[in-house]
Order: sequence, then structure tokens, then C-alpha cells
Amino acid sequence: MDIISDITQAILAVLEPVSHMPYSTVFVVVVSVAIGAISTMATVRLTDTEQLKADMEVIKAWQAKMNLARKTMDPVLLQEVMESQSQVMTIQARMMQARMKPMCVFYIPFIIIFGILNMLYAGTPVAILPFNIQKVLPFLNGWVGVEMPNGEFGLFFWSWYALASMSLGGLIRRLANLGM
Repeated sequence: MDIISDITQAILAVLEPVSHMPYSTVFVVVVSVAIGAISTMATVRLTDTEQLKADMEVIKAWQAKMNLARKTMDPVLLQEVMESQSQVMTIQARMMQARMKPMCVFYIPFIIIFGILNMLYAGTPVAILPFNIQKVLPFLNGWVGVEMPNGEFGLFFWSWYALASMSLGGLIRRLANLGM
């Protein structure tokens, strides 16, 4: 075996205690919170959040002016908005570049963590919904989870991670005052 396979197998062996429910349910939520917190800290450290907020205000004001110009069809206002459009596009490009900085640092470790956990939980449910969603949305069976013997619905790793990340990630960003 090569060194990467040895390292991966060692990590999977260490994570074996959290490979089954109920520990897997809690562990995936903890990983989601940890990744969200680290990502948020990277965003705070690597971007000028005050500048981003100021830029957002400029863009919102320009968009409101643009909407008013379109509604009223005022040629002077339309001309004014069109003249400032290149400035707004420059601001938007600068904002996109600032938001990409943390992602460039964070993306590779995230893929590695996600890949290892996906191997650990391959095809086995990590969390159970207290209802059977398959009865309402039958196409989800086998895609985001499986029907359990007791009639509940078990979510696979990636779907449980996505649910936890979406619900808790926004909360973490809001606590860090990054509700952008």
C-alpha cells in the first residue's frame, strides 16, 4: 500500500467509534460546526468585512436607483445610472475577489475532510428523521437516504452534513456578524 492509503486507513480506524448511530449523528454536526467556525474565522481574518459592507450599501443604492430609472423611464436618471455602471461592476469584482480569498485557503482541507468522512460513512445512514419523507417524496430513497426498518428515514452522510451545515452555518456567520 502507498503512504496515502496507510494514512487514510489510520484515520478511518481512529474514527471507527463514531462510525455508527447515534454517535455518527452528533459527530457530523460537530464537524459541520467546526468547519463553519473555521471558515468564518478565515473570512474574518482574510477579508475587510467593513469594506464589504460599505460596498454592499453602494451596490444596493445603485440597484434602487436603477429600478427607479427603469420604472420612471427618466432619460437623465437612466443616463446617470448607466454612467455609474462600470464603477459598480468594479466594486462587485473587488467584492468577489475578497470573498474568494478564504475559500482558496479553506477549500483543499475541506475536500480532504469531506472525502475521509464520506469513506467512513459510505452508504450507511448517519441520522434518522423522525418521519418517513419517502412517503411524500419517494425519489429521495437511495439518493439522500434510505427507509429504515421501523418506518423512519435514515439520511446519508452528505445529506445530513448539508442539512446541519445550512442550518448551523448561517447561525455561526450571524454570530460573527457576517450576515452578508
